[in-house]
Amino acid sequence: MFIASSIKGSDRSVVSVPRARSSFSQGDSYRHPTVFVVDENDQSRKSLTLLIESYKYTVREFISPYAIRSFCRDAHCCPVVLDVRMPMQLGLVVYEQLLREGKRLPVIFVTESADVPAAVKAMKLGAIDFLEKPFAPKDLIRGIDRALQLEAQWLKTEKEFTCLDEKIRRLTSGDRETVELLLAGYSNKRMAARLKITERAIELRRSRMMKRLEVHSLPELLELLITHQVLIQSRGALLPFRESHP
Repeated sequence: MFIASSIKGSDRSVVSVPRARSSFSQGDSYRHPTVFVVDENDQSRKSLTLLIESYKYTVREFISPYAIRSFCRDAHCCPVVLDVRMPMQLGLVVYEQLLREGKRLPVIFVTESADVPAAVKAMKLGAIDFLEKPFAPKDLIRGIDRALQLEAQWLKTEKEFTCLDEKIRRLTSGDRETVELLLAGYSNKRMAARLKITERAIELRRSRMMKRLEVHSLPELLELLITHQVLIQSRGALLPFRESHP
């Protein structure tokens, strides 16, 4: 997770640090989750770190958002708490750059003073939350828990998609052509007429596809193909940022 903190020359404490435990406990991968904290102000960064560590998270500190780029080489990155008021709104700039590179970043922005345009942009890019100091510790931790749940959902969807996609890639161009017609509800007879081949050829294609996709019946085949399409759509919906084109 990426927590973006914003300081404008202030030495105010972020929050008091109670000893507590996070409510998020599902999944072996998140028993000791790591949170990235990015803040150019030493005192504020240490305060955030102490708070988050008190909820049993591991924290890695960064002074500049550019420093986390080397830790986000894969499509997924730890939750991040990020500074939105660094020079030239550097936190937002780096966040957007990473998203454009296909990185999935569950980010919480923390700011010293309200900045409506920055908050709107951050939320449009898919930020988990935009908190103004001083904030209640539970608000930050709730955001971290939500970010971890979202990341777990991303990973689950990605794993399911990768498994199915590897099977789909085994299909030939002719198989794919048949798949499109199957999903459109074509009967063997209509497919044969559309593709200008015999019904027997269609049956052989279906049999070959079922073997490649490791299914044993037409309902299983249709379920697999439809699930693949649904996962493609859900992967897009789970992305925190997608460019819109006119």
